[in-house]
Amino acid sequence: MKWLKWVFIVPAALLVLVFGILLVLSNLPGAGKLHASVEIAASPQQIWPFLNEGDKLKQWVSWLAEVKQTEPRGPGASQTWVMHDANNGNAAMSIDSRCTEYTPPTRLSVVVNTPHEFDGSQTYALKDLGNNHTRLEIDGDYHFTQWFASLMTPLIMPAAAKKMEGDIATLKRLVENEGRS
Repeated sequence: MKWLKWVFIVPAALLVLVFGILLVLSNLPGAGKLHASVEIAASPQQIWPFLNEGDKLKQWVSWLAEVKQTEPRGPGASQTWVMHDANNGNAAMSIDSRCTEYTPPTRLSVVVNTPHEFDGSQTYALKDLGNNHTRLEIDGDYHFTQWFASLMTPLIMPAAAKKMEGDIATLKRLVENEGRS
């Protein structure tokens, strides 16, 4: 009879421990931050359209199916990205953004929101390194509004970082191949 009690206590204790660890990790400063960087053999002017034009964005941002944009571009302009989330059975997901900084061809900042899912900000900074080379730095800071996603932040963010690294590798290849053409 004692062993039966332990069969229930041990798994329950492990579940509470895992829940506690995720709760602590998801509330650490920087838990929702993303950073990616890549050096591209191209000028900032050659890279800028890939950060700013819907058809070019769809070429390098995986899962992106449609970009709805208001005109003109610049601070206050809005954009909606329709994505097919591969981590959620390819379900359609809309990400609304509003431009907060627009300094072509060096800096673009947006605030993003998917109602009942997450909100945050993302900045793209292009630094001319000379000799036709540019460093692209992408910094994001996200907050998940749904309680379970918030709890899973320590697992979601590494997956998001891996996706972003793959996306910027694709961007590098596209821009450098376009420059050779």
